[in-house]
Amino acid sequence: MKKDGVKKMEEVSDPYVRAEDYYLDSKTQFGRSFSYIAHGVCLPAGCPTKSAAKFVKALISTGHLRAARDAAVSIHHCEEAAAPTEDSTGYYVFLYTFAALLVIAVASTYYVSEYPAAGSSNSFVNHVAKSFCLRRNWNTVFKSDKDELPCLHGIRFLTAIIIAYVHYIAMSQGTSVNNGIDFDRMATDNPAMAVLTTHFDVLVDTFFSLSGLLVGKSLVTLDITKPHSLMKNIIKRYIRLVVLLAVAVFYVAHISKYTDDGPVYPKIAFYEQQMCEKNWLPALLMVGNYYNTLEMCHPATWYIPCDFHMYVMTLVLLYVYRKNSRIGTAAATIVLVIGFIMPMITVYVYDLPAILAFNLGVDINIRPNSNFRNFYIKTHNRMGPYAIGLAVGYLMSVYKPKDYRKVWSKTVSFLGTYVSLNLMLGILALGHLCMVYRVHGWLACIFVTFERNLFAVAVLGVVIFCTYGQVSLINPLLSWSVFAPLSRLSYGVYVIHLALLYQNSSMRDNNKHHLFQALMNTLGLVVVSLLLSLMIWLLAEAPLVNITSSYLNTRGPTKEKVEISRNGAHQNDTSKEKSL
Repeated sequence: MKKDGVKKMEEVSDPYVRAEDYYLDSKTQFGRSFSYIAHGVCLPAGCPTKSAAKFVKALISTGHLRAARDAAVSIHHCEEAAAPTEDSTGYYVFLYTFAALLVIAVASTYYVSEYPAAGSSNSFVNHVAKSFCLRRNWNTVFKSDKDELPCLHGIRFLTAIIIAYVHYIAMSQGTSVNNGIDFDRMATDNPAMAVLTTHFDVLVDTFFSLSGLLVGKSLVTLDITKPHSLMKNIIKRYIRLVVLLAVAVFYVAHISKYTDDGPVYPKIAFYEQQMCEKNWLPALLMVGNYYNTLEMCHPATWYIPCDFHMYVMTLVLLYVYRKNSRIGTAAATIVLVIGFIMPMITVYVYDLPAILAFNLGVDINIRPNSNFRNFYIKTHNRMGPYAIGLAVGYLMSVYKPKDYRKVWSKTVSFLGTYVSLNLMLGILALGHLCMVYRVHGWLACIFVTFERNLFAVAVLGVVIFCTYGQVSLINPLLSWSVFAPLSRLSYGVYVIHLALLYQNSSMRDNNKHHLFQALMNTLGLVVVSLLLSLMIWLLAEAPLVNITSSYLNTRGPTKEKVEISRNGAHQNDTSKEKSL
């Protein structure tokens, strides 16, 4: 139910003002309004619409919301009790595909283990069997190597947990009756929490900077002197990104609507299902962040096409550079300049605020948000952190970490890490100030031009000092061996967890939210997402990568033979340290 004409909620100046006048017709700066309630009541199918509205008003008037007796009630039809379920073709295709992959994987594992002599031949059947072998694919997740950057594992996995935590809070706030005003006040009245929560979206740039770092490390070993080798590298990257994306997209489109029910569930989960049924192809073609963004499938996956676009641009520029260094340098310079100024131009043209402000008032649909649609998800506004990561990765390929470990003293390492961490906190604090003072115009343009680039510098600063220096406490924590397999599955956590969060809309009662309770629920969500990510890796991702690897090999015969793990880090078997 809702009323029109709500006004902005300000500080109470009159202590004797009626609570009804202050709260019912006002909204917070986050868009939360007490004139709207997302709640549902299921009634017999034969009950007329007018009768249903009268029943709901009478029900509300018996509680503490008597002032809402004249509100407008929206009537939506939910599923009928004991009605037969009509399963779609996509539903059966999804389930049968999973069952077929499971049977093939189990049979292949048995075949490879019981008939090693036959499995050693190079026939196509044996190649497929070894590609689906569960033991082999399991080992790739837990295998570690001294040449990779151990601190990256901790950074990536912990960032994935934080993002899942914030997404859980946002989804639960937007899909249930709850004490949401407490969370609004936490983001404004509690300075420490406000700094950490109002600009959390900048944490996504951690993934962009680390992705660029790993790509930059690998560029010197890539053979892309010919067009077909360039295409092979692009296809390899596409395969690594699209499998998990495809599973999440088809789950939302064909499975999610069968996983729960309730009077409110169809409004959110069914809407997301319809968007993916309509726009699954742009999502899988990596153009979903540009094509028909108002109906974008699974909005949380906007990061994936951005990463893919920047990888393709990097390889194309490298290909041009190796053909003609002058043209390649000029083209790279133009791209970097465009990537630097486009955030400023976009914010100025669309008159956007300095940070992405989520509206938790009516529902959780982020697509109509102008900042999200025109700025946040566009590749041309995300190039800075990726480019900085590329530069650092290239330097690491020249000054190999295995040859220069601990070259910086503890003092230099501590100071560098301290400055990097404080730079992160400074950017988060500035984002909070931009939200509090509603920064627009030229100040917003200047802020968005530098903030994400500086955050990427700070993240990579921690990586550099942990890799080449001696950072106590932080480096051992981030380099903990347990984080290695979890990090390799963190991409799956990012893609899968929001598809599971739509279940929050199947509420049955009011929710009492608390930060600790949200953390416990988030950790459970992360564990389930990890298990599903591991399952998809064993049954689909790893087999497809293994089958295509021999056909998409772009390594020259004179290059050092390396093995690429799931997280994209290049590994070999040697490591040595130098100290100064």
